[in-house]
Amino acid sequence: MQLTQTLLLTILAATCGIVCHKHGKTKKFEVEYEWTFINFTWESETDYQNAVNTKTYIPENNLISGFKFYKDAFYFALPRLCKGTPVTVAYFSTKNTTPKTGPLLIPFPDWKTNDVNNPSCDNLVNVQSLEIDVNGVMWVVDGTRQAPSKCPPKLVLYDLNNKGKTIHTYIFPNDVCLHNGGFLNDIVIDDSDGTFAYIPDTSFIDPGLVAYSRAKNRAWKLRDASMFPEIKAAGFVVNGDVINPLYPIDGIALSPKVSSGSRRVYYSSLTGVRLYSISTKLLKNETVFSGDGWRRNVKYVGTKRAQSDGMIMDNVGVLYYGLLPLDAIEKWNTNEPLKKAEVVYQNYKTMIWPDSFCFDNSGNVYVLADEIYKLILSKCVFNSSQNYVKYRIFKSFTGTQSYLYTAK
Repeated sequence: MQLTQTLLLTILAATCGIVCHKHGKTKKFEVEYEWTFINFTWESETDYQNAVNTKTYIPENNLISGFKFYKDAFYFALPRLCKGTPVTVAYFSTKNTTPKTGPLLIPFPDWKTNDVNNPSCDNLVNVQSLEIDVNGVMWVVDGTRQAPSKCPPKLVLYDLNNKGKTIHTYIFPNDVCLHNGGFLNDIVIDDSDGTFAYIPDTSFIDPGLVAYSRAKNRAWKLRDASMFPEIKAAGFVVNGDVINPLYPIDGIALSPKVSSGSRRVYYSSLTGVRLYSISTKLLKNETVFSGDGWRRNVKYVGTKRAQSDGMIMDNVGVLYYGLLPLDAIEKWNTNEPLKKAEVVYQNYKTMIWPDSFCFDNSGNVYVLADEIYKLILSKCVFNSSQNYVKYRIFKSFTGTQSYLYTAK
């Protein structure tokens, strides 16, 4: 049954680039920006040449893993998975005549803060994801510590309405995120009760879901079997490559604001197809997790069509996520059973590894498709002669906003 369904979706994608449903055709995602290699606005030609000559900058080793939109600009997380990645947070403005192919990224907030050789741990070390709240505060998760580092994982808040000024830094204790082995992978913001952030830790050693209270300036971690990888979901194929690593909790989304009651955090393991949710009322109560009774409140939502990475929910309760082995995007109205989720776009040539999502303020959803898995599988041995498009940002009109905003 699954094989037949996958084959059908592939045929449809190859013929029309969209999926045709009984209700008609869903509007196609269009490529808005694309890159063959990621490059930056260097301070001088000399700096650029020095970086290339010293392998401080190796073009093929730079990639984008997460992005968000705020006030006519895209902000990006560029994890340092491999050597030669001089910048880990960057942006570009869409106000000017930004080229659609290969736009240069500007280091955020500056080059100095992105200097990996900076002896101070105030710099940005290895950023996997970020989020921007309704007040223009960017929450940067500098929490990937898969390799030894003298700098502990941290959460840094920048005020985008005040020239990117740093307004707060929180250092995660080792019992919440391992200083050697932690992997804070994504983030959602809940601006209630003093504002909370929920962050999945995709650590192979200690996976779990981290809750951070801005008011208390404290973080705690939930560990549950629902956050582990699913052995039977390993070995899926993306663009001809077999994905065997067992990745735990990865994608995360937060339900939209409601007038009363708590919201729900949805999550899934990357190596997994089962979707779960948990109440934010529970997540906010640090004392609950001293026992194990809280696990009865973890809800199994259902089984997705395939494995996925990032996900996002809009302000009316529609969840968007990728289907990695199907090169597709699926959406699900959370007011209905998960089995009613529908594939809204599929393209086996371009929608390779849909990784991260964001909304703008004009009713558009964006998805980043990258080849992050190729660098992981090849252990950072990438063929620099492969001059083809590796990173794409797709755009589609939904008429909604992100979960951060109240539905009108």
